[in-house]
Amino acid sequence: MSTVTKQIVFAISDTGGGHRSGAAAIIAAMENQDNIKCTIIDLLRATDFPILRQAPKIYDYCSRNHLWLNNLFFRNTNSINRINTLTKMVFFRSRRRIESELAHTSPDAVVAVHPLVIGLLKLARRSSGATWPIITVVTDLVTIHASWATPGADLYLVPTREAMRSLLKHGIPASKIIYTGFPVHPKFIDNKLSQQQARASLGLEADRFTVLLTGGGVGAGNMAEWVTALKEECGDKQILVVTGNNKQLLSELQQQNTPPGRVKVYGFVSNMNVLMAASSVVVSKAGPGTIMEGVTMRRPLIITEAVGIQETGNIDYVLKNNLGYYCPTPAQACKAINEIGLKTFDDTVYSSTAIAANGSGNIAGTILEHLSGTARRLQQQSAGSSEVFLGA
Repeated sequence: MSTVTKQIVFAISDTGGGHRSGAAAIIAAMENQDNIKCTIIDLLRATDFPILRQAPKIYDYCSRNHLWLNNLFFRNTNSINRINTLTKMVFFRSRRRIESELAHTSPDAVVAVHPLVIGLLKLARRSSGATWPIITVVTDLVTIHASWATPGADLYLVPTREAMRSLLKHGIPASKIIYTGFPVHPKFIDNKLSQQQARASLGLEADRFTVLLTGGGVGAGNMAEWVTALKEECGDKQILVVTGNNKQLLSELQQQNTPPGRVKVYGFVSNMNVLMAASSVVVSKAGPGTIMEGVTMRRPLIITEAVGIQETGNIDYVLKNNLGYYCPTPAQACKAINEIGLKTFDDTVYSSTAIAANGSGNIAGTILEHLSGTARRLQQQSAGSSEVFLGA
């Protein structure tokens, strides 16, 4: 007897790297499940709507060069009514493209891992008479844009208590919110490499204090200035620099670092778990993914800045939970790094944030459980009704 394969679609936008990596983490947590097929689609790009189809490029450019534009958009759209109005405008123009994209994948469930896709999914489900559930996975920790609370999803899975309280304030019923933790990839959770083994695999000195500097997927922040300061003030340390998708920064740093010494420069990487395992401290902007990966790897954090209003609360989250330091200048960071190098960091602080960091398995389990429950409800209701709609 054959079992029908269930199709789960993850709807994202590649604005930054966090939404795709969050979806990938959940999919990885499902890899041992039989008869489950997962697909990631950039739904905003699929609309072909002006601006939205270029959203990833615009986000990357503004994050690196004109952050005020990102913040202006955040402030001017931080209202459920405004988001609903904008969503209807987009859907009216792009309905056929959105419905075609979803019909092509024939989903049994759709997981929204970006706030701006929730309303589009709700309207597409209603207009097409579909029955698949919408499950929202919130990937911001503390400062939650109103769009995450767009009504219409069947469940809202949140990474922190702070995110849960924010959704409640925006009117999402408590019965639809589940505190699951953040979708960190299982490769961070299941890491078996010791610090020395990780360093050996990267060709590093096994016993030298190692600093990992990253600007997230977009390579945001004045990282060239930071690298110069680290080389001058922390010259006895090994420095690993990850520039993400910022190819210009990668080229600039590689030219400055010839021949390579104790500074190793990388572009976009898929082995961040190994780099973190090798590190003694992680220096990063306040991106939720890097923070939670660092917590999972039990590494002290030095937060340099919030790239966008949505990251501002993450700084307080790190400080409140004693996960590290806030150092907005290279001089402050170098002072903190040198202090950390002289003491043993108390990693017992990570126990209180363990569930918040290690949520990919919880999220995967919740999605699969809801999918099974939806299938049972549809079977029970099919005898009495030819039309079944879930959610708002």
